[in-house]
Amino acid sequence: MKRIKTGCAGFLIATGIFLLFLLLKETTAIFDRWELKVLDTHFKLKTLTTSRKIKEGVEVRAQNPNISPDILIIGIDFRTLSDIGRWPFDRSVHAKLVSRFARIRDQQQRERALFLDIFFVEPQEEAFNDALLVKSIEENGRVFLDTVLELNPPPPAYEEVLHRRQETLFEEYGLITRIEGDWESIPAFYGLQPPLIPYGKAAKGYGHANFVEDYDKVFRRQPLIAKQSRLVRLIPLPELTTDFSIDRSRFERLAWVDMEGREHPIPYPLTEEILRKLQVEMEKKAPPKEIDLDGDGTIDGEFFVVRYYRDYFLPAITLSLALEYMHKRPSDVEVVLGEYIRIPDPQKYNPKTGEWEPYTIVARPAETDENGRIVKPAEEKTIHELRIPIDEWGNMIINYMGPPSSSDGYQTFPVRPYVGYVKGALPEDPSKGPRAIAPNKIIMVGPFAKGMAADEKPTPLGLMYGVEIHANALNTILMSQFIIPIPWWADIVFLLGIIYFIAFLSSRKSILLSAILTVLSLLVMFLAITVAFDLSGVLVPFSSTGTAGLFTFFAIVVYRVMTEERDKRRIREMFSKYVSPRVVDQLIDMESLPELGGVDKELTVFFSDIRGFTTLSETMTPQELVNHLNEYLTVMTDIILDLEGTLDKYVGDEIMCFWGAPIPQEDHALRACICAIRQMKALEELNAKWPPEKRLNIGIGINSGIMTVGNMGSPGRMNYTLMGDNVNLGARLEGTNKTYMTNIIISEYTYSLVKDKVIVRELDNIRVKGKNKPVLIYELIDVRDDS
Repeated sequence: MKRIKTGCAGFLIATGIFLLFLLLKETTAIFDRWELKVLDTHFKLKTLTTSRKIKEGVEVRAQNPNISPDILIIGIDFRTLSDIGRWPFDRSVHAKLVSRFARIRDQQQRERALFLDIFFVEPQEEAFNDALLVKSIEENGRVFLDTVLELNPPPPAYEEVLHRRQETLFEEYGLITRIEGDWESIPAFYGLQPPLIPYGKAAKGYGHANFVEDYDKVFRRQPLIAKQSRLVRLIPLPELTTDFSIDRSRFERLAWVDMEGREHPIPYPLTEEILRKLQVEMEKKAPPKEIDLDGDGTIDGEFFVVRYYRDYFLPAITLSLALEYMHKRPSDVEVVLGEYIRIPDPQKYNPKTGEWEPYTIVARPAETDENGRIVKPAEEKTIHELRIPIDEWGNMIINYMGPPSSSDGYQTFPVRPYVGYVKGALPEDPSKGPRAIAPNKIIMVGPFAKGMAADEKPTPLGLMYGVEIHANALNTILMSQFIIPIPWWADIVFLLGIIYFIAFLSSRKSILLSAILTVLSLLVMFLAITVAFDLSGVLVPFSSTGTAGLFTFFAIVVYRVMTEERDKRRIREMFSKYVSPRVVDQLIDMESLPELGGVDKELTVFFSDIRGFTTLSETMTPQELVNHLNEYLTVMTDIILDLEGTLDKYVGDEIMCFWGAPIPQEDHALRACICAIRQMKALEELNAKWPPEKRLNIGIGINSGIMTVGNMGSPGRMNYTLMGDNVNLGARLEGTNKTYMTNIIISEYTYSLVKDKVIVRELDNIRVKGKNKPVLIYELIDVRDDS
C-alpha cells in the first residue's frame, strides 16, 4: 500500500532526522544561539502593555503585578548633569544623597538598602570629599557597593593592594562558601577592581557588578556567584609529587596553562598516573619557564610550572541586595551548581509594624474596576524557601520586565532624578527630617544619561543602563519570576514528539494539506511556548524543534515526490495498455497502489468472440482481414474503456476484459452488461456500412464472482490478468451462445447483482466443467438505463 510504504519511510526519515538533530545539539552551539533570539522574541511579546488615555496627554498603564513595588531607581540623568555639572561629581554630592536617606524621623521607615552603582576605586584629589562620603556611608549603615571582576590579572605592582581591598569586603560582609558541584569548571576572574578600603569597611555589603555577554554581545544572564581566583604560587612541575596537598574545603586547586593561554585543571588527589600524563601533556602544549640561576643574564635552564590557586566565590550585587531584603547573609546561601541557589526561610520587613514577617509574593493581582477601585484584593503566597535556578556556571537568566526606562518618559521601574535628592538643605538632626522617603525599598543609584561611563548595554529589549539591568535581575529574584529551561530529557522528548508528529502528517496527507498543517502546528506550538513562558517562565526550546519539524516536512516531501513520480511512471507503464487514461489517472490519485501479485476479489469478467470467423478469413486476403478486424476491435475496445473496464487481452478475434480491478467498482456487473448491449448496437452500425460478405456476428459471455487478479507471469514479462473457475465459466458462457442461438448470456451470479436494472430471458440450468451444481443462465435483452 502506498500509504503504508510512505508511512514506514516517514518513520525512518523522522528517526534519522531526530538522530541528526540530537547530534547537532550535542556538538554545536547553533541551536543555542538561535534559541537566544527566540528568547528575545518571548521578551518582546511578553512586554506588550495596554494603556488607555484618560485625557489629552495623560495615559494610564496597567501596573505589572510581577514587578516589585520596592525597587526604586535614582538615575543620574540629563537633568541632574545639567544642574550639578560635569561627571564625575565631587563625592561630597554623593555624601549628601546618602545622608538624605539616613536622616528621617521614623527610622522604621528607612530604605532596606541603598546601592551605589558608582565605582570608588581611586581617591579623589580632595581627600575631604572621600572622608565626607565614607562618613555618610557609615551613618547610613545600609549602603551596598559593587566590585568589578576582570579576566586578566592586575599588574604585579597593584596586585597586593587590590586583594587587600577585596579581603576587606570579605571580612565585613562574607563570602559564599556552601557550594556543591563542579566549582572548578566555573570560569575564573583573575583581576578585580574593588572599592577603596575605607569604603569597604563603611559599607553594609557588596557584590560584583558583572554580567554575562552572549555571542551576539547581548546581556541576558548574570552570574549570581562569580569565581575570583588568586594565584597562591607557581610550582615547578618536578616539585609536584603525590604527597602534595591542597585544601579543597578552602577551594584550592591546581592548573596549568597551554601555549594559547587556555587553562587546564589538574585532577586531585595526585597519583603517579596523573603526574605521568601531566608531564606528557605539558611537554606537548605548555610553554616552559626560563630561569637564570646565577643572575648573569644568561638562561641557565627551563622548567614547566603548575599554578596553585585559591578561589573565592562572590555574590552578585543583586543577590546581595535580595539577601538583605530577605534578612539573610551570604553564609546562609546554599549553592548547587547546575540546579539552584537556595535561600532558606526568607523574610520580609513590614514597615507598618516594624516586624520581620514570612516572605510573600503576589500569586494573583488585585482586580479593579474602570475607575481603578479594587473590587477583589490580591492573593499572596508564602515562600518558605527560595530556589533560584542557575546553570552549571552559576548564571541566572534575567527576566526582563519591560523596555528600557526613561527618567521623563516610559518607566518599567520607577526612576527618580538624582538631583531631586541632593538639592536643598540637609537636616542636621534626623528628628527634623521627613518622616519617610522610601520605606523598605531597595534604592539603586546609577548613571541614567547617554555617554556616562559607557554604562548602556545591549539587552533583548534594546540598550539599557546598567543600573536598570541590575533592577531587572533583582526583580527576577524578589518576585520569583525565574526563567526555567525544561530538563534535557524533556527537551529530547519534545524534539522527538514534534518530529514524529510532522512525519505522520507529511506521510499521510497531501503535500499541500500537510504543508498547511505543518505551518499551523509549528505556529500553535510557538504560541503555546510563548504563553507558557509568559505565565510561568518555563523556557521550552523552539529553534531546534521548529527547525527539525520543517526539515522533517521537506525531507518527506522530497521523498514523496521522488517515489510518487516513480510510482506514477510505473503505473502508466503497467496499466495504460489495459485501461483508459481516465482510469490510469484515478489509479495515480488513489491512496493505495493496486496489489502486485494475486489477490482474490469479486469481479465481473466479459468474453466476446466472432461467430464464423474462420469462414470469413477464407474470403479475404490477410491484409484485408487484419484491417477489417482492427476496425471491429477498435470500436469494441473504445466501448470497454469508456465504461472504465480493464482490457485483459485479444486472442485472435476474441476479447477478454473485466470490471472491478484495478479500480474498485461496486457496479462492476452492471458496467459489463451495459458494455455488452452497447457493443451489440455498435456492431449493428458497423454491419450496416459493411458489405454482406464482411458482416459479423458475435457472442458474449458474462460472469461475476470471486476471481484472482494481479500481475502474473515471469519477472521478465508480466500481464495484469484474471484466473479462477469463475473466469472459466465466463468463457464457457460465451461459447454457449451457439447452442441457444443468442448473443449475450449472463450467469445467475451476474444476474443477482443487476436483476433490478436489466431485462433478461431465462434460458436454462446448465452444468459446466468444474462446477458440481448447475448454473442458471440468462439471455441479456437490454439494460433499463444504461446512462
